[in-house]
Amino acid sequence: MLPKHCFHKLAFTTIVIYANSVSAQIVPDATLPNNSSITTQDNIKIIGGGTQAGSNLFHSFENFSVPTGSTAYFNNIANIQNIITRITGQSISNIDGIIRANGTANLFLINPSGIIFGKNAVLDINGSFFATTANSINFADGTKFSATEPQTTPLLTINVPTGLQFGATAAPISNQSQASLNGATNFFGQPAGLQISTGQTLALIGGDITLEGGNLTVDSGRIELGSVAPNSFVKLNLTNQGWVLGYEGVENFQNIQLIGQNIDDSTIGSIVNTSGKNGGGSIRLQGSSVELVGNPVILSTATTDDTNAGDITVNAIKLVVMDGAQILAFTSGKGAAGNLTVNATDSVELIGEFINQDITLASSLISATGGDGKGGNLTINTSRLLVSNGAIISVETSFQPGSDNSEFILATGKAGNLTVNASQFVELVGKSATNRSSTLVSRTSNSADAGKITISTKQLIVRDEAEITVSSLFPKFPPTINFVGNTSNLGNAGEINIIADSILLDNQGKLVSETDLAKGGNINLQLQDLLLMRRNSQISTNAGIAQLDGDGGNITINIPDGFIIAVNNENSDITANAFTGSGGKVNINANAILGIQPRSRDELITLLTTNNPGELNPQELLTNDITAISQQNPNLNGELNINGIDIQPPTELMELPSVPVDTKISQVCKPRGNNQSEFIFSRSGGLPPLPSEALGISSALDVDWVDGERGRQGDNSQLSIQNPIVEATGWVVDENGDILLVASKPNINNDNFNYKKFAC
Repeated sequence: MLPKHCFHKLAFTTIVIYANSVSAQIVPDATLPNNSSITTQDNIKIIGGGTQAGSNLFHSFENFSVPTGSTAYFNNIANIQNIITRITGQSISNIDGIIRANGTANLFLINPSGIIFGKNAVLDINGSFFATTANSINFADGTKFSATEPQTTPLLTINVPTGLQFGATAAPISNQSQASLNGATNFFGQPAGLQISTGQTLALIGGDITLEGGNLTVDSGRIELGSVAPNSFVKLNLTNQGWVLGYEGVENFQNIQLIGQNIDDSTIGSIVNTSGKNGGGSIRLQGSSVELVGNPVILSTATTDDTNAGDITVNAIKLVVMDGAQILAFTSGKGAAGNLTVNATDSVELIGEFINQDITLASSLISATGGDGKGGNLTINTSRLLVSNGAIISVETSFQPGSDNSEFILATGKAGNLTVNASQFVELVGKSATNRSSTLVSRTSNSADAGKITISTKQLIVRDEAEITVSSLFPKFPPTINFVGNTSNLGNAGEINIIADSILLDNQGKLVSETDLAKGGNINLQLQDLLLMRRNSQISTNAGIAQLDGDGGNITINIPDGFIIAVNNENSDITANAFTGSGGKVNINANAILGIQPRSRDELITLLTTNNPGELNPQELLTNDITAISQQNPNLNGELNINGIDIQPPTELMELPSVPVDTKISQVCKPRGNNQSEFIFSRSGGLPPLPSEALGISSALDVDWVDGERGRQGDNSQLSIQNPIVEATGWVVDENGDILLVASKPNINNDNFNYKKFAC
């Protein structure tokens, strides 16, 4: 049995086929005081008549469709502000030609049975355009112009429209337009599709909204896609920035899908674009499930001049971006890029990439600047965020092409910030087929600073070579490429700030700050329960990775009531190193630290058997290590400040010294009356047994040995570990007569050990 949504799509497909198989017409009804009229001139249907009320002009049709190669021309007078057109019959509107209007009038097209824009559909109007499958359009004085109750002569109004009222059904709207009126193209050089004049509003408001190889374009304007359930009311608000829709009274939503269309073995994408020279416009999608699938499938706004761009907002229960689809907000001018905001109550999923012989594009959410303007902020509010198979979420400042393909102009605008609020979890997993890691990233490749990454969630999982990265790296290009700008000065990498109950880094999962020559970005982890590092995972703020200047960043891990755990010999490291600059600081506060060990520069030299700065890398050891060193200059080592109530380095087999240990205890100590002397031996691990003897397997030694205060000096790498020394309070004698000093528990009763209090 097919799922419910499959039946819905099948039914809509049937409607499309039927609509294209009949002779589409524009047929007025007789429901207005002054009815609409149609005259034909060549392939142009001239629409006259209608009933005027102030600056509003009302039209009513039984059928309204525009076949391929024809034009529906609303011949309104110049002072009309709103042309409000309803379709009262029960057939969909199939638009595959041109809709034209005079002056700057806004056009409202209302058909409760559904609306389809074919691949040749064109809008030739200078005002805003609304296509909706609502039952009626409502006005401020309470008047309704209804398409489902046309039998009552309406009381037409001079008021501005205030809302769209849906009835028992909410029919779908589909767009496949790839038209180019007068050769018009969008920001990406593709056909403009449905396009209206600069600064206006283009809105599709209905049930399911589908763009299948269909483009929408408004330079520096506003595009709204709203998918609502039956019996919904959508507000219309006229502002200085155009029409803004309000969904406050909508309880349930339906689905929005942007996908490609395969024609003649090639894929035609769907592009929604409000970029422009007068500041990029705004885009808002409002639905239950919002899906962007394939390439080129793009939501984009950009500014190319001094004016700030508008924002992109996606409000949904679930957002899916996959197979190379992209949501982009950027600037290539002095104006700031717009903000990109996703509010998805259930989940946000970014999956995979698009690959063909020419390009490879990751599924992505990107806020960027390639000019002097500041990059916009990227914010995700959801319950669950999943980034997999090479998908990317990025805030960045980079460069833009110059006058020819051999030149790039470095940006000077600072990157925006990336903020993720996920009430359940954030998971980054895996790499793509082209070896691209699934990534959350903030980066700079010029003199401007990268932004911050802030994540708040219960559980963060980064696994299978996925990573969260802030970076300051100059791009690697062939020497034939020329850069305009200061290539010797890189901005600082951003910060990674994470608030979570727990973090799992597994199978080369990484939290990383990388810089060529700038200061490494800081990593701050505020955790409740657990940091678990498995199988060559990393937390790193290394600087000077190109063997250049730059100080290591700082790592702060605060988990006072929880644990930091690494599994022995899996090569999971925490590093704040620099190459020629100063090492950073590692500050750790935890209840217990298990399986990972602080190491100084001298220890690395010993363990790696080399003093070559380029080889002093803890990743070359199988052990789990914490370091903050300068690889080249021992006088610039950083600091390790570690506070853990219980710190247990990895338990490893090691070779015992061949020289016998002096036990420092009398072998003939006997009591002498009441004159007893005392012996106290303070040392980690107590007195060793004879090398030739073994401990009994049934042991009363169930009190852990505790490391005392330790510190390393002499190489400017500082280590402090605070724990009390526990004195031995007695001894036990095993079955062989050997004496062992213990911090024992009272009332020991064991066949193999006799407990003795110190007295000799």
